[in-house]
Amino acid sequence: MSRRVKSFYEFGPFCLDPAEHTLLREGRPIPLRPKVFDILLVLIENHGHLVEKEKLMNSVWTEQFVEEGNLNKNVSMLRRVLGEGDSGHKYIETVPKRGYRFVADVREVNDHDESDLVLDPDEQRSSDSQKVPKYPASGSETTLAGTRPFNRTWVPLIVITTLLLATLAYLVFVREKRPHLTPNIASIVVLPFQNLSDDPAQEYFVDGMTDALIGDLAKMGALRVISRTSAMHYKGSQKSLPEIARELNVDAVVEGTVQRVGDRVHVRAQLIHASSDSHLWAADYDRDFRDVLDLQSEVARAIAGEVRIKITPAEQRLLAPKRIIAREAIDNYLQGRYFLNRRTEQDLHKAIGYFESAINSDRNYPQAYAGLADCYNQLGTAMIGVLPPSEARRTAETAARKALEIDNDVAEAHAALGYVNYFNWNWAAAEEEFKRAIELNPNYASAHSQYAHYLVCRGRVDQALAEINSAQELDPLSLSLSSRRGFILTNARRYEDAREQFRRVIAIDPNYYEAHWGLALNCFANKQVDEGINEAEKAVAVSGRAPAALGVLGLAYGLAGQKRKANDVLNELLQLQQKRYVTPIAFTYVYLGLGNKDQAFAWLEKAYQERSNPIAFFKVSPTVDPLRSDPRFVDLLRRTGLY
Repeated sequence: MSRRVKSFYEFGPFCLDPAEHTLLREGRPIPLRPKVFDILLVLIENHGHLVEKEKLMNSVWTEQFVEEGNLNKNVSMLRRVLGEGDSGHKYIETVPKRGYRFVADVREVNDHDESDLVLDPDEQRSSDSQKVPKYPASGSETTLAGTRPFNRTWVPLIVITTLLLATLAYLVFVREKRPHLTPNIASIVVLPFQNLSDDPAQEYFVDGMTDALIGDLAKMGALRVISRTSAMHYKGSQKSLPEIARELNVDAVVEGTVQRVGDRVHVRAQLIHASSDSHLWAADYDRDFRDVLDLQSEVARAIAGEVRIKITPAEQRLLAPKRIIAREAIDNYLQGRYFLNRRTEQDLHKAIGYFESAINSDRNYPQAYAGLADCYNQLGTAMIGVLPPSEARRTAETAARKALEIDNDVAEAHAALGYVNYFNWNWAAAEEEFKRAIELNPNYASAHSQYAHYLVCRGRVDQALAEINSAQELDPLSLSLSSRRGFILTNARRYEDAREQFRRVIAIDPNYYEAHWGLALNCFANKQVDEGINEAEKAVAVSGRAPAALGVLGLAYGLAGQKRKANDVLNELLQLQQKRYVTPIAFTYVYLGLGNKDQAFAWLEKAYQERSNPIAFFKVSPTVDPLRSDPRFVDLLRRTGLY
């Protein structure tokens, strides 16, 4: 006879099943992020004993380097799930500067799975003979007074009935005893919906439907939702759903179709368990075009119910039906999002046009104002460098505040306002807005990324790395986030780690401007000038000779002693300035390479007046180390609130 033995861990009202990767509270599954579950399992397997932080990180992140801040953040999340603060119970003890100990009583339960019980014929006969009760022989029949004699013909029926009832009782007992092993879904990706309309020009609308569903699911803090950027990598992909799920490390996949005919929209959505490729739920919806955004909230609520996550009252409010938006406004808004997500200079200008058209159709459309704020914030960055930052941010601030005046729960508007405050050196207000954006939408990768940059500017490196790691968990295929992580590592003076990060991005896309630009600055900080020149030249080439890239190239030539080439770059920037806006930071970098501190500070003062975003990093940036001993630099940091 063979039996399969399964082990469960019971503590308080909880039951943990390692084999199924499931945590239950009083029989109901609790969604957990994979790393949070792994931390809990390691702590429980060592309950009563101290688990050093290094051992815990090595056990959970076996093939990935992570910061201690990332571990701390996941432990805090675990504590919230276990309800330490609410219930008064304490499960995890922190041992300062060392690690953690699971202090609650833990009972290990071994469950013998009878479904795998196999008996050979001899054992079966022996077992049956032991289970069947013996009845009196025919000659020993007994008659009770006042009753009829017992009829032997009923004996087989009674025996069979008794055995059936016993078997049924046993199965009910086993079912109640075992945890309910419904698939544990704590993470999900919404793949790009398919366009079933005859018109290919409706692609923006179908992508907008995908975006809206991702956005609504992302408002649920108990669910990790992969961001749009990573999801869109699989548009038109022939990969299997289990393969996609493995690449994104998710438990479930949502896919669907959209068909728009005139003012009617038909949507079909289905939820699929990733590892088994089994369908858990599907539904068809037919709506008027004006109701499509509320439709996506309805789909999100249905999915939440199917995966059994708890939606808080605040999240229910965010998912509640909104007022009806004008059809033209929705159409223009979705086209604006389509171009905003492409994030090139030309596409950002197109997006602005569509958002403004949406606002003209409906003056109280908060998401359109938030989209407008995002566009202007991007146009004012040094890397894109289309508008003077102060001018761009004034417009962005006006749009973000208008969005919040209409609806104070728009996460994108809070993040946009945080970005404005951040580069206006209003540090406390910026942090408050970033935190509010993440509170409203815990799966908003861009807000986590912007907050990470804010934190590194303030010198809070461990927290910055934890936030950028969170962003990458939500958007694992984003090259922009990978490059930003390299940039944070460079400012943390971890040059080799940063170099490796940038190299991984370039291996995926050799023409990715931001990675070449960041790697060049990393090389200069690490005294690798020749490689830095090579990377700066590539950044100039792939960016179409963008001013920010030219500034880094001039810095490179100056540091290498190639003054003629540095001056050639300087002249090119001066000529460009006659035709378009050029960020003063580009001139600052070239003069810094040439060793001309007076001119570097002169252009730096212009950058300060414009609120140029690289200045926010000067407290930690190795690029400006040659200026640190100068009193003018200390004065600059003091005026920006960084000193």
